[in-house]
Amino acid sequence: MTRSSGDQGLASTGRLAAALGCEGECGAPGLACRLDEAAALIHPLGRSRTVLILFGAAMAEMIIGWPASLAWAAGGLAIEIWSWLATRAPARGTRIGWPARGNFVASFLVMNLWWLLLSGLMWRMGTVEGHATGAVILAALACVFVLLFHNVPAAFLAAGAAPAVAALTVVVLQDGLDWRRMLPIWLSLGLGMIFCIGRAVETPSAQESKRRLNQSLNDFEILAENVTDIIARTDLDGVHQYVSPACLSVLGYRQDEMIGVARRTMLHPDSREAAVAAYRRMFKEPSRSEVVTVRVRHKDGHWVWLQSSAKLVCQDGVPVGMIDVSRDVTERVATWAALQAAKAEAESANRAKADFLANVSHEIRTPMNGVLGALHLLESETISSEGRELMRQANGCGRMLSQLLNDLLDFSKIEAGQLELSPEPTDLGEVLRSVTALLDGQARGKGLDLRCEIVGRDHEGARCGDLWIEADSIRLRQALFNLVGNAVKFTVRGHVAVRLAVEPAPDGRRHVRVEVEDTGIGLTAEAQSHLFERFRQGEGNTTRRFGGAGLGLSITRALVRMMGGDIGFTSAEGQGSTFWLAFEAPAAEMTAAAAGADGMLEGVNILLVEDNPMNRLVARTILTRLGATVEEAEDGVLGLEAARGGAHDLILMDIQMPRMDGVETTRAIRGLSGPAGQTPIIGLTANAMVHQRTEYLAAGMNGVVAKPISPANLLAEISRLIGEEPQPAGRLLEAG
Repeated sequence: MTRSSGDQGLASTGRLAAALGCEGECGAPGLACRLDEAAALIHPLGRSRTVLILFGAAMAEMIIGWPASLAWAAGGLAIEIWSWLATRAPARGTRIGWPARGNFVASFLVMNLWWLLLSGLMWRMGTVEGHATGAVILAALACVFVLLFHNVPAAFLAAGAAPAVAALTVVVLQDGLDWRRMLPIWLSLGLGMIFCIGRAVETPSAQESKRRLNQSLNDFEILAENVTDIIARTDLDGVHQYVSPACLSVLGYRQDEMIGVARRTMLHPDSREAAVAAYRRMFKEPSRSEVVTVRVRHKDGHWVWLQSSAKLVCQDGVPVGMIDVSRDVTERVATWAALQAAKAEAESANRAKADFLANVSHEIRTPMNGVLGALHLLESETISSEGRELMRQANGCGRMLSQLLNDLLDFSKIEAGQLELSPEPTDLGEVLRSVTALLDGQARGKGLDLRCEIVGRDHEGARCGDLWIEADSIRLRQALFNLVGNAVKFTVRGHVAVRLAVEPAPDGRRHVRVEVEDTGIGLTAEAQSHLFERFRQGEGNTTRRFGGAGLGLSITRALVRMMGGDIGFTSAEGQGSTFWLAFEAPAAEMTAAAAGADGMLEGVNILLVEDNPMNRLVARTILTRLGATVEEAEDGVLGLEAARGGAHDLILMDIQMPRMDGVETTRAIRGLSGPAGQTPIIGLTANAMVHQRTEYLAAGMNGVVAKPISPANLLAEISRLIGEEPQPAGRLLEAG
């Protein structure tokens, strides 16, 4: 391929550097380098030196006669031939050793001695012209010797003046002039020399400039040859003008193979768009540098990923080319691709885990819903005291099993990053009272005093409006239930006190702090160190005595931190514990209280779409006791047929059902014309995460109640729809 002028210039400069002896052992201006520089300078002066010998012989003939002059000229020509041969190798840039340098030094010394001989012959003639001519030759020899190794402007000026000064000195001395008469002449000559030398010192000599250039070129060559990244220069068409030696190790091409090759011919088709886009951005903003990662074809055919940092080269503000530095990032890109694949695989595993959790949740919570619902209904039945105690024990075990299930599922959701909060207006006082009410029976059974205190409020809860915040009431109840439940569980005698304090915070927020104090067994120092770790509890005998999976506190801490707060405790072994949680939340407006439960559904016609017979039995019993009329459908297909008539005020829709699930059925109902398509629908599901609720609401549902179904939660959701949703069926409005 054709090399560019720039590369030819670099090559020529390299040859010049070699000719001047400034590479290899002459990388620094030492003795060898100086000698090689002198030899390279002397060789091309062969013709001029021959003319000088003949001129000197003619001058000598006038003073010492022609026989001596002819002999001297013959000897000088022979010495000049010797010098020409001795300096030929350095002038060609050929590396030489010290024997060759010694040959050059010998020829140079002999030539100078030969001229010194002529100076002596002229001086011995005893005439004024002989002395003056000899002095001039002697001064010229000294100046030439100095200039050969110190070729600077000041030395040139001194060399030009020295022969004239020498001749003038001889003439003055021969005439016997007094030094006082010559002093003004010498002073004027000195001032002139000082002025000229002062100006000359400011300008470096050609030798020095070449030496500096050669040093810079040498440094660049060392850098280019040893850097592992590819340094390249291209013209505006992307054609390579220079490529550093690293291209051989990275791309398999020699430098000369890359020169003249357009970069676009080596790019992978998928990388051309990114390269062109970066090129255009630099042209739009010439001072901009770009970093782009592209695929480039290796000489053997495979593809290499290069990360290039490029910038335009401008002359007088006009782009003339581009310089870039590229490094091989193939391994890094492969690692990144492997990480992406691993991430995709992990996300797929998380999705599979979420699906598995959804199925487990549904399969376990569906029968659990039936068990707890049946136990709830049995509380109003007339049974023996022994049977009531067995029912109470069964209900407690069922709640414990339900709580364990919730903890396990929540733990899995937290691990998968799928646990989300659903803030809504929440009454902290009601949340706290509901939690203590759930645990009051267990506390009374152990003879404990379980009390609830709201700091700064009277016994009737005055100024209760200050207790309303925007929070996820379900998760807040769960956190408090874990703390209060642990206090009741680990306290054998004494009391459990729950204190709630709500204070104003900046920006319309409220600071909430809950403390749970107990007189229980307390915590050892070893137990305190890992209390919030998952699946960790107290010592083995404590676990066997009180039970538990060791998940409650770790989940509670995760929930509180999701709310932007924190949790902590103080405890002493055998002296009880005090756990606290604190967070801030936006203040909320008090909402209207739900209607009373007794007879609240009188005259309301409800369609229950549920595939599990036990769940249908429990829901039907609860609803009919509240005065509702209930029609049942065993799956989505039958539910859609039942809904077509539009005679229902409300539809309770299970999500997971055979033939047609709850989401499909809801969409189909919303597609019906007339009042039937506007009937309010409440979803019943064990899968009630935020994104799942969003999906249900987007399908057309008006609300969602999580399983196992809490009668209070179900009635609260129905009450919300009665109070807020304008419905076509008048009976629902009348019931509100």
